[in-house]
Amino acid sequence: MQRVNYPEPEHSTDATITPADLRAVRALLAQRGLPAELVLQIIDGAEYYPVVRASLRGPSTLNAQQGCAKSGGSCAARCRLLSPPLPGPEPGETWRVRKVVWEIESRDQGWGGESPGTFRGAYSWYEACIVRPQQEGDDDSPPTSDGTTDPADERSAALAQWMSTRKKYCSSADALPDLEAVGYTLVPNNSAAASGSSPPPTSGSSSVTASRSAKADVNGYGSGAGFLEALRPGDRVALWMRAQYPGWANTVAGASVEIVYDVC
Repeated sequence: MQRVNYPEPEHSTDATITPADLRAVRALLAQRGLPAELVLQIIDGAEYYPVVRASLRGPSTLNAQQGCAKSGGSCAARCRLLSPPLPGPEPGETWRVRKVVWEIESRDQGWGGESPGTFRGAYSWYEACIVRPQQEGDDDSPPTSDGTTDPADERSAALAQWMSTRKKYCSSADALPDLEAVGYTLVPNNSAAASGSSPPPTSGSSSVTASRSAKADVNGYGSGAGFLEALRPGDRVALWMRAQYPGWANTVAGASVEIVYDVC
């Protein structure tokens, strides 16, 4: 089969600690005669876990009216960051996501007189959601070594092309038909880890962590309840820019997502 080249989305990705690294460190500590419980405590104390990262490479602005898919509307959504697929475990291993961390440098434009210093009354914000391959057990693996194109590779390339089009939507859910057309779906009810934009009119950086012990923030951050539990191997984490009502716009100068997971 002939390989098809699609444009890459405007973000960079990298991974630091891998599952193989974690397995090697655990084996090394076990060889020292340490009890399994102590090995786990050392790993946890050092936070030595596999990490998948993705980050933006340039600024972007979403206007509530100009970015809306409906003529005359003023509610816009754009997927601006998409992580690589999460690697799965080896046979016999357990797997779970420990936390997801978003770093966002942004500015909103509009009027936000309610609750100064919080995100209440600010109508530009961010949503996180899970993008999942439609086929059960498919983890978006790389192409085969014999030169043919793996179906998962074709699907990943089509997803990259969808990202590059920056199609207009009124909500992240509106993108579902387009995602299904390239072999993906959105996991229902998984956007609880959404965060607000920086308080107007200043710009700044925000760090939001969804963990298994996180609670909703008094300033308007979501708790991420259920988000980590919904993630599974092969999933990707997407960050959506949102803006609503005339006069509101969302400008992101940079953003990154870090997904920390465990295999044992």
